[in-house]
Amino acid sequence: MAWPSPRLLASRERIHSRMCGIAALLGDLPSDQIETSLRGMLDAQAHRGPDDTGSVLIPTGGAMLGLGSRRLAIQDISALGHQPMRNENTGDVLVYNGEIYNAPELKAMLQSAGYCFRGHSDTEVLLRAYEQWGLDCLDRLRGMFAFALWDARCSRLLMARDHFGIKPLYYATGEGWIACASEVQALTHCGLIAAEVDRRALAGYLAYGGVQEPLTIIANVFALPRGSWKEFDPAGNVTAGGRYWQFPRLRRSAEVQPLSEIVEEGRVLLQRAVKRHLLSDVRIGVFLSGGLDSTAIVGLARNREEGHSIEAFTVSFPDRPGEDESGAAQATAERFGVIFNKCQVSDSTALRWMTDALERIDQPSMDGFNTYVVARATREQGIVVALSGLGGDEIFGGYNLFRRVPRTYDAMSFLNPLPMSMRMAFCAVGTTFFSKVARHKAAEMIAADPGLIGIYFHYRRLLSDSSLRSLGITSQELGLSEDLQLRDLRYEDSYLQADHLSSVGRLDASFYLQNVLLRDSDVFGMANSLEIRVPFLDRDLSEWAFSLPGSQLLPRGAPLKYLLRQICADLYTRKQLRQRKRGFTLPLGSWLRGPLRELMNENLRFLQSTALLDPSGINLVRASFEAEPNGPAWSRVWALVTLGSWMRKQQSRPASLRGLA
Repeated sequence: MAWPSPRLLASRERIHSRMCGIAALLGDLPSDQIETSLRGMLDAQAHRGPDDTGSVLIPTGGAMLGLGSRRLAIQDISALGHQPMRNENTGDVLVYNGEIYNAPELKAMLQSAGYCFRGHSDTEVLLRAYEQWGLDCLDRLRGMFAFALWDARCSRLLMARDHFGIKPLYYATGEGWIACASEVQALTHCGLIAAEVDRRALAGYLAYGGVQEPLTIIANVFALPRGSWKEFDPAGNVTAGGRYWQFPRLRRSAEVQPLSEIVEEGRVLLQRAVKRHLLSDVRIGVFLSGGLDSTAIVGLARNREEGHSIEAFTVSFPDRPGEDESGAAQATAERFGVIFNKCQVSDSTALRWMTDALERIDQPSMDGFNTYVVARATREQGIVVALSGLGGDEIFGGYNLFRRVPRTYDAMSFLNPLPMSMRMAFCAVGTTFFSKVARHKAAEMIAADPGLIGIYFHYRRLLSDSSLRSLGITSQELGLSEDLQLRDLRYEDSYLQADHLSSVGRLDASFYLQNVLLRDSDVFGMANSLEIRVPFLDRDLSEWAFSLPGSQLLPRGAPLKYLLRQICADLYTRKQLRQRKRGFTLPLGSWLRGPLRELMNENLRFLQSTALLDPSGINLVRASFEAEPNGPAWSRVWALVTLGSWMRKQQSRPASLRGLA
């Protein structure tokens, strides 16, 4: 079937966009203190915007506002796109990080309404859109963004974040002030925050491998929830806020279309999403593993318009040929006729890069270092924009979790009438050949007797409750109350509750995608001054996918990513359709036994020297890894290594900025 050619833009005019780090500070503080604090936050984000910087101080009547931006040039870097940007009609001032892919259409609509534009930036489009539609403009935006806007007419500071939280925004409040920035570490450089570890955030990190939003690792610093906005007065008080986006309503049985129509809809939306994400005046790279997600992006992006070709990038490990899957990526690139770049990473290079990556993390994370490696390799080739297949698993059902959670729920329902002793006996027999870690996790799940949501969280667990207790973390500190777990699902009706597969997809998008994958993608991409775009999380495409019932997204007995396989059938080879799931993976377990072993020992020793965790519990986690070095225990010890490295970095900072116990 031929791919359709949807009408993408209302205008062929180029819209200049930018990625950057932003900062704002509003409060009843001396202007020199505002200026110093703002400079500290911007300097801490210099890697996010090495090409340009700007700031402004604005008296607000009883308070002072500082707005600043660090800018990475993606397209034009003319003075007309400089930030902070002021709307001369209203006095509104904006700092903005992101890409608005439908800015040309919005600009055409605004011009029809009588608005004039001085330049070609999507920053100016956003300013005019807010002037025209107010907060309703948020629902019109298609892209990834986070911004702070001073509404001069209402004397309010508005913050907003894109629908999936692709771009980050963090904030903190104090006595008479409010500050926000693109990174947590930037806020700790403003000189107003006592940088103390939040125990609930720490517990969430150790339990799930990533700090769970809206918490951050620093106490009293919070992430603005995805798809939401908040408004603050000059004294730092929240005056209004809410969500402008939520998951779409699940289609009812009577609304289900034939498969052929669903596939055609998906083709149009996926092609449009990829084309939207190709807008740039610079070379564009694609992270290519040879798997289904990245192959679809390369296949659809290969005919990029206006004479700009794309290039595929993958990493290979010459010292570990058994773990090198770059051959599949190269075959895919050659089949589509795109330039292929194989970035070889030796063990010695890996050691050096991993050390650098640990220095760049904004918050502790046990994942994402594969993103740092491929982002660094790509950036060293002169690429500043790269497309990633991130999100394909969540919207098209690509994880085994989509099968395992509903099946486990059914099995638990069968076992529930039995005495606990018999349930545990069944568990012991069924997990005989599992690793010790997996057997323990299964036993804890049986004992907890969870529902569907609880089963999902058990499968996503990194450290069990007993392991957390050995580290000195109590269950009350876990910071994952039922309300927090369900915050993105409560508005759903009972129809979704009966669709277990769709529930898993929404849970994974709300937690693992948001709290681990997207955060790591942003931090490690921007650490290398590389913008990473995620076409699968295009708002129109993802809303369509999340509206489909599980029976259409992933029919019983069908392979994972069934619908994506149908949509992109002409882009895949038979071999690709048969192969196991691929992705950018790093042999961290092997490296922890080899070139990263001393790094592991140093960071674990340092972590034991702090009062953060119980040293005996740290020894237990390390012993588990030593006992089964080829099993899943490596990820648990790596989480502690990362935490220890992050703590060391905080302790090495000037005492005036440190504040950690």
